[in-house]
Amino acid sequence: MLFRLYKFVKYKRPNFTMRFKLHLRPISSRPRIMWNYHYPLSTFLYSKIASADENYSTFLHDTGYKLNKSKSFKHFTFSDLRCKIGKSDTKGFEVVSPLIEWTVSFYIDKAAESFIVGLFQDQEIRLFDKFHDAKFMIERVETLSEPIILATTKLKATSAMVVAEKINDMDQYLEPTDERFSKYLIDGLRDKYLSAMIERGEKINPDIQHQEISFRLTEGSNIKSRKVTIKDGKSSATEVRGFRNFEFELTAPEEIIKVGLYGGMGKEASQGFGFCEVVG
Repeated sequence: MLFRLYKFVKYKRPNFTMRFKLHLRPISSRPRIMWNYHYPLSTFLYSKIASADENYSTFLHDTGYKLNKSKSFKHFTFSDLRCKIGKSDTKGFEVVSPLIEWTVSFYIDKAAESFIVGLFQDQEIRLFDKFHDAKFMIERVETLSEPIILATTKLKATSAMVVAEKINDMDQYLEPTDERFSKYLIDGLRDKYLSAMIERGEKINPDIQHQEISFRLTEGSNIKSRKVTIKDGKSSATEVRGFRNFEFELTAPEEIIKVGLYGGMGKEASQGFGFCEVVG
């Protein structure tokens, strides 16, 4: 499905995109983690931003980069935890590997500057609820090189991607096979890019030119559904549904692909959804 995007003036300063892979070592043997670990990880990231710039952390948490009165974005995301899993049940799972890999990703200049490697090194992460309490030490931080972005880039959704249509003020979560999925995904990418342009004080080129954006789900994708509760244990806890483990082709200007790749695709990116990787 094809959509149009306005062509904008070039940035006055280069965008700063970064990904860090964190290697986490469990403090205790075979710790157990709840499945809903995304919210405490997001909380940890906000605390690290705050340690570098408290005002910016408050801005991100309370306001974000606004497109309009009803839409704003954080422009960062993170991967699922990658480790070998032992025993599991409906509440959580046991970690049996000696290290856990976790990747954090940023699109906006200020966030990337704040998240310097030194803020992560030797830090402790605690993931807990009323059933679990696991602690990990960040043993090593690895800065990842930028992948090659082509006019048509093949990507894989390695964490759940949340795309929804709002009906009667309720989110109706869409599968990647739904014909509406591409529309809302692309609309979201366009909005995220516009919010970044506004933050930079850029103006839309008055000589507007249209560019095509397309999403194509590739054959053989083994799509998996995942429900996750965010803000677990809070009165405002919300359950969202996303889809992962599918590959797709995105045809778009380079910066549109980057805003999704580094800032997350779909909704709730700052809660660890919509994390994608370039494949092929």
